[in-house]
Amino acid sequence: MKYIYSLLITASLLVAGNNAIAADGVSTLDLTKPLNPETLTFGEDGAWDKLYVGNEDNSQDFFEAQIFIMSHMASFGGTYWEGFAPCTSTVMSDNSSFTVGCMAGGGIAIDENNNVVTDENNNATIDASMPYLVGYYTNFYNERSCQILFNDGLAHELVGVYVTNFPTSFYNCLYGNGFARAFVNGDEFTLTIHGVATDGSEKTIDVAMAKYENDTFQAIRGWKYIDLSSLGAVESLYFTMSSTDSGSFGSNTSTYFCLDKLMVKTEGETSGISEASLDEANKITYDRATAEVVLPQSEFAVIYNAAGQKVMATEGQRIAVGNLDKGIYLVRTATGGSLRFIR
Repeated sequence: MKYIYSLLITASLLVAGNNAIAADGVSTLDLTKPLNPETLTFGEDGAWDKLYVGNEDNSQDFFEAQIFIMSHMASFGGTYWEGFAPCTSTVMSDNSSFTVGCMAGGGIAIDENNNVVTDENNNATIDASMPYLVGYYTNFYNERSCQILFNDGLAHELVGVYVTNFPTSFYNCLYGNGFARAFVNGDEFTLTIHGVATDGSEKTIDVAMAKYENDTFQAIRGWKYIDLSSLGAVESLYFTMSSTDSGSFGSNTSTYFCLDKLMVKTEGETSGISEASLDEANKITYDRATAEVVLPQSEFAVIYNAAGQKVMATEGQRIAVGNLDKGIYLVRTATGGSLRFIR
């Protein structure tokens, strides 16, 4: 049997001479910069210490870093989770923990300008201290169990993202286990990235995380850069997984993957965001300490829940939302301002 492990190859975004990915006008997901630092802390094994913390009603929860909002859900008395979980583990072996590790051996290094650092072969440089995301896809509770939104409530033009295999999934494909079988010719394990536009329409990109063809097993082992520009401007994106090794309950291959350094454009007309909207004085903010949405000026505003239902309409500059249920909300003002916030 032949084994080929995909190496990271980047093209249009490489910057000659400084070994970094260009980031002009681009926001790059950096999990060392959570909006609430207490939400992203880790155990000695690198696992997120909030991994099994969830809402009592098993509803989807979220955590934030910069403009990015990531989904997460835990249930069954702290024995089950789905969605995204930050991780700092460097584990690459098949420990079957379903909680930690990535086949790249750690998160991706960034420089002082938030650019992705690459080596002489244009591969992403690993920084063992950098957290990355482990995603677990299932439609058991939510069809969009692994979704990412933006807390400014605006559409953003997608640039790219790095992905790699989660160890258990990788070794499921390579060797099989008591549930999944080892891949044979014609098998493929696929990550599908869905971009959702403001009108609800979707575009997708398929990424072969592992496949077996021509008697050769091929799989992503380092961080692989995926160009997302074909998905255009989106208000959210979500991730699904599929495997040719499937049964009556879906994929037999464990549907985990790892993600790091999602990049989106946040400036310029291409993303629908003007310079004025980025002015700190004109931003809508959410004050967690007082559970209030703070507007730049007193005006009429409407708040919607994650299902798009109107839950509040009021006028003022500081809007108290402490009586709303836990969840994610979108506020829109009469003058066109918007913000997503997590209650």
